[in-house]
Amino acid sequence: MNNRVRWSSDGANRVARGVPGLSGAGGVLIVLLLISVPGWGSDGVVSIVSPKSGQTVTNDVTVTWTQEKAGSADHVHVFVDGAGMKPVKTGTSTIVRGLANGMHEITVQAYSREHEPLEAKASVTVKVE
Repeated sequence: MNNRVRWSSDGANRVARGVPGLSGAGGVLIVLLLISVPGWGSDGVVSIVSPKSGQTVTNDVTVTWTQEKAGSADHVHVFVDGAGMKPVKTGTSTIVRGLANGMHEITVQAYSREHEPLEAKASVTVKVE
C-alpha cells in the first residue's frame, strides 16, 4: 500500500492519490492538528509572572500572575504544594506567608463562579531560604 499522498490538479479540482478512499475527484483530506499550550484551556490562560521557577525567595513571597478569562473563568485559587489558599476574586497578586525553608510548588488555577476548578493553570517551583 502506498502511504504517500500525491496531489494533482485537473484545473478545477485537486485530487489525492495513494490514500484509500481519497483517490479520485471529490476526495477530501481532513487534517486535525491539536496543539497543547501549558496554561491554555477553553477557560482562558493563566501565567505566573513572579516568582520565576527555580528562584530563591523568602518565607513571605508575593505571587503575581496574569489571567486571560474565557469561558466560565471567574477568579483564581492559589495553591502551595497542593494545599489550597482562599480564592483571589480581584487583583493579580497575593502574598504567601510563612513558607518553610526548602522547595515548594506554587500553582495558580482558574475557577468558575461556582468554585469549580478549570483547566487553565500555571505552576512554578521555588526554593525558600
